[in-house]
Amino acid sequence: MWDSLMKKAKLGGLNTIDTYVFWNIHEPTKGDYDFATDRANLPLFLRTARDNGLFVMLRIGPYVCSEWNFGGFPQWLRHEPDVVFRTYSKSFMDNMRRFVGKVVSVTRKYMPEYGGPIIGMQIENEYGDHQWEFGEDGNRYADWCGDTAQSFNITVPWIMCRQYYPVAGVIPTQNDFYCDQYLDRYHEQYPQFPDMWTEMWPGWFQRWGEAAPYRPIEDISYAVAKWFAYGGTYVSYYMYQGGTNFGRTSGPFILTSYDYDGFIDEYGLENWPKYLHLRELHRVLLNNAPFITGNPVPEPQPLGNRQETSARVYGNGDEYLAFLVNTAERSNITVVFDQVEIDLHRWSVTLVRKRRGEMYPTILYNTATLSPDVRRAQAHPSGFETIGGVVETESIRELSIGIPRSSDMHVHATQPLEHISVTDDRTDYLWYRTTVSNPCSEAGQLVLKDAGDVAYAFIDDRALGMRHGRQDSLATFAFDVSKGFKNDTVTVSILSQTMGMAHNQQHMESYARGLLGSVTLCGRDITEGKWLMMPGLSSKSKDQEAPPAIDAVHWTSYRGKSGSHFRWYAIKLDADKLLADSDARLAVDLSSMSKGQLWINQHHLGRYWLRLAPSKQDYSPCQHCEYGGWFWPDSTCRQKCGEISQRYYHLPRSYLTAKSYLYVMEEIGGRPENIAIAKRVSRLPKEEEEERGEWKDVLCRVVLAVCAAAALLGLGAAARMLYDQYAARRGYLRSAIPTLVRRDMNGAVAAYNTIAGSANDAALVSNVNTFYANLNGVADPTEITQSEKQVSDQIQANNKNKVPTSQTAAWVASVLVHFVQ
Repeated sequence: MWDSLMKKAKLGGLNTIDTYVFWNIHEPTKGDYDFATDRANLPLFLRTARDNGLFVMLRIGPYVCSEWNFGGFPQWLRHEPDVVFRTYSKSFMDNMRRFVGKVVSVTRKYMPEYGGPIIGMQIENEYGDHQWEFGEDGNRYADWCGDTAQSFNITVPWIMCRQYYPVAGVIPTQNDFYCDQYLDRYHEQYPQFPDMWTEMWPGWFQRWGEAAPYRPIEDISYAVAKWFAYGGTYVSYYMYQGGTNFGRTSGPFILTSYDYDGFIDEYGLENWPKYLHLRELHRVLLNNAPFITGNPVPEPQPLGNRQETSARVYGNGDEYLAFLVNTAERSNITVVFDQVEIDLHRWSVTLVRKRRGEMYPTILYNTATLSPDVRRAQAHPSGFETIGGVVETESIRELSIGIPRSSDMHVHATQPLEHISVTDDRTDYLWYRTTVSNPCSEAGQLVLKDAGDVAYAFIDDRALGMRHGRQDSLATFAFDVSKGFKNDTVTVSILSQTMGMAHNQQHMESYARGLLGSVTLCGRDITEGKWLMMPGLSSKSKDQEAPPAIDAVHWTSYRGKSGSHFRWYAIKLDADKLLADSDARLAVDLSSMSKGQLWINQHHLGRYWLRLAPSKQDYSPCQHCEYGGWFWPDSTCRQKCGEISQRYYHLPRSYLTAKSYLYVMEEIGGRPENIAIAKRVSRLPKEEEEERGEWKDVLCRVVLAVCAAAALLGLGAAARMLYDQYAARRGYLRSAIPTLVRRDMNGAVAAYNTIAGSANDAALVSNVNTFYANLNGVADPTEITQSEKQVSDQIQANNKNKVPTSQTAAWVASVLVHFVQ
């Protein structure tokens, strides 16, 4: 399932995968663990990483945030006696220790001493953002986390990300869009620890009704290169591959798509501009890793008379890797570095390498310069193509849900009960009903105060409409009530809906939704009275969410009308035709629908909602996108303005069977006959096709690894050391295993062919340097370094002994020929 994504991550220049461990996946019922089925198969994930030569940073939490339903906490945890989440609460800590201990037990055989890929573990997650809210209990809990982690006696280090309060025995790490600004203080405070950036945010999540976030690739590479320039040793992307929030796993108002504008999209295809541009940076960093890990953090050297420019040089005057940094947001600046005039693009980092024996350095990479392949990829962005003839629109069936009868509502109370206490989050939906004497002599309103997330209102089964709130806040929902209710009594029915549970707030254990405040009808408070409630949409369904089986109830033929609220549609697919293309990455185009739930056979694909994003002229973040200056997703670079936030919904091929039905539960109304199946298209830039060769990747989805981040230099040596050997902040990284990325040999071959015909020693040195530059990413960097030293030393010796250039060139060509054979 995960093999394809890991192969692509490694081809992208990565050597470590970060993943969260989701408590509500692995222990959905207290004491009932699942580490073996489908997306819960953590051992399989670890074996797949190991088999692909990748390390793993296992971020247990067990709070994970991740815009995931309830931040990863299982629902049963809310019911534990006297529980308070994420503070010094015995009930919470006992359960947390038990679960973390279970994860350690399951994964212990994947530790380095057994040849496993795990190089570190995380306890808690971004606790520094909330620790202060709990006062001294927050401090006691943070210390308890450190003590608990150490008590498991594992051989890899523990980390706590975004942890501002020092905790003994754990490495504090950073999460942010940029993190170089933290390094000077970190070096002073934690000289014994590596500098780890556990979440570099190259994109952002998206809510219903929002324009798509986008971060310029020039800014991403700038932030990463600057991190290493200033002394960082580990960077991990959140997200490298985002994925899909199948079922009801997304947080409040978060899209079903969790694509995150990652390097690999939710369908498992490369986001080519981002993938290629950062892959080149990864290659340069990995091929020159000995300079970064084998030298102390350099002091900045001024470049010219501009304070925005500086050089950070790893190495010495004879051989080095230099980072030339220009922090000016709008100004390109020309500087002289090591006798060479170099143009520094605004807001960029230029990586420069000088080899022993060279007179001048060579520019390896500039974060603001896009290669021809990257520019071609930007000109041909990913998209969708409709597949014709696979949706059997002539045989659509429908099933009206209807408002349940009072006799089917078995929860009774004197006022509306809190939504989640009744549903236990087993369903999004909860029906409320009360019958009162008619207070509406004239037109008025039904007002629901402090309600959330969504409400549909009815009076005497007549629909009044739908209202919704936003994110983590409650709202007041007002529905207009017209004249025409002549009976002495009226029945008020309200369907409340949650759009995901809180994922990042204090006191999540008391998170509440539904009708929490007063209910008034035409000015009369009807909150107190006889209220009936029923979880789920229909009393006829055994599962409160799943569609009725096509042969289990009486479905009727669809007549081409959108129908009333709350209606199931069953749409047969030609699965044979869909599966005939083994490479197709499939999606459901729901642009003809409104809002509801989507299933394929018995697999819940998630919520859907065809909300429009703000138009460009009405929303300033849509009006400009230019790298330079600090990026923030709420103020710049929003894309697809005025379009539907999510039109296409991921349809995994593995969910298709010979007899496949799409089940669409539409809450408002739509045209199911216009639903289509599309395939995701991410075209490879032409010049890259030979490099890919015969790679045929199977569609796979990292559900477990919603935090499928990836480290560059990583913690490679952790696979060979015990924790007490990590004292040297930089030295332990020296045995990090680099990732080799294959590419075509054209550049290296062309450069090699110039060597034998070199006119003089200067030309020979230049041709040899060009050859080695083209070997980056092709050959083992250790072998390259050894070869460079051998060749450079011999050229200098021959020059000193006045050996003819032709003779030296012939010797060099004979030594280097094995690289290009």
